[in-house]
Amino acid sequence: MRVLLLNQFYHPDFAATAQIATDLAEDLAAAGFDVTALAGQGSYLGGGSLASVEVRRGVRIVRVPCTSFGKRTICRRLADYGSFYLSAAARALLSRRYDVVVAMSSPPLVASIGGLLRLTRRTRFVYWLQDVYPELAVKFGILEPRSLATWGFNAISRWTMRRADAVVVLGEAMAEKVRAKGVAPERVHVVPNWADGAAIRPVPRALNAFRQEHGLNGHPVVLYSGNMGRGHDLTTVLDAARLLKSAADVSFVFVGDGAKRPEVEAAAKELPSIKLFPYQPREQLADSLSAGDVHVVTQDSGTLGLIEPSKLYGVLAAGRPVLFVGPPEAEVARTIVREGVGEVVANGDAASAAAAIQRLLAGTEALGRRARVAFDREYDRSHRTARFAQILRGLEFRSSPEADPAARARQIAAGCVNPRS
Repeated sequence: MRVLLLNQFYHPDFAATAQIATDLAEDLAAAGFDVTALAGQGSYLGGGSLASVEVRRGVRIVRVPCTSFGKRTICRRLADYGSFYLSAAARALLSRRYDVVVAMSSPPLVASIGGLLRLTRRTRFVYWLQDVYPELAVKFGILEPRSLATWGFNAISRWTMRRADAVVVLGEAMAEKVRAKGVAPERVHVVPNWADGAAIRPVPRALNAFRQEHGLNGHPVVLYSGNMGRGHDLTTVLDAARLLKSAADVSFVFVGDGAKRPEVEAAAKELPSIKLFPYQPREQLADSLSAGDVHVVTQDSGTLGLIEPSKLYGVLAAGRPVLFVGPPEAEVARTIVREGVGEVVANGDAASAAAAIQRLLAGTEALGRRARVAFDREYDRSHRTARFAQILRGLEFRSSPEADPAARARQIAAGCVNPRS
């Protein structure tokens, strides 16, 4: 089966979607799929230009020209989105025919290219949804609720989802949003994101290079790692840090970047316990994630069903307990409660967050072991990409016989169609 994976970012980029896209593409290639990844030459943080064509671990990577201004402002991000969309659409529509296109939601409208391929070339289309638009743009104040732009955006979003043969979402709350847009329930598949358990393993504190390099040994470390975006509640975490500023010399470490990083930088000026570091290379994630004694994952309550933070799975792989600040209906919250690997507190409740951090610091070892056991059982990369492969193979028997004679032969052999039809 020839698969086209469409996302703005791919290896070696730091973006979370780049990492999971790379995992999926490489695992599909290892499972016998013929995979091409179509991405942009720019980077998530801006600057740089990657090779236009290369092959890595069985995946052919095609990168199209686009701007690379980065994500610091909306205008820069829109320029990057628009230029990638135009280049990717041209390349996808003019390239060879694929059996299935798997389109992610970065940038927000890029999956419509999958819908166009479904319409014009009868390519099967899987919409791998990471964020729900335009609702998320409205929530962030980028679009007005009743504007013409929002109406048009919503129309394209609904058309794209309904055109898809399968819509893969990250949690049940997101599945409800998708079904409300008119997608048939049987086409909606819940496949949460993952982490790579072979690359991310618990690193003992005494051997942890990240802790040693940054002088964190001897201090309890509360770690926030990843995107500090608009959909994440950092205010509650920073208020908890203020409440704990005199408690056992706890260090609050923030690793990553995003629209809310300035909020953390401002708090660091008043609280020496707050330390900031940039995104870490993927090959160093085992050390950086294991550097935390307790991790914090957050989500703004207004984004329930619109995003699903995926930081949790790397935390479980590193064998660390986690505090989730956000709505209890979120997939992260449900997982933490189900597996007994941390605590969940409401947005704005800094006192409860501070108390939960202290409790989790006291039970780090036992909770951490439980986290890794749970991860190995259900949340490792291999489990989730195998589920994706299963979804794609299920579509093969629904492929158009006229468009793909080989698929018709397989359908006849399997008894799925009448050979005289």
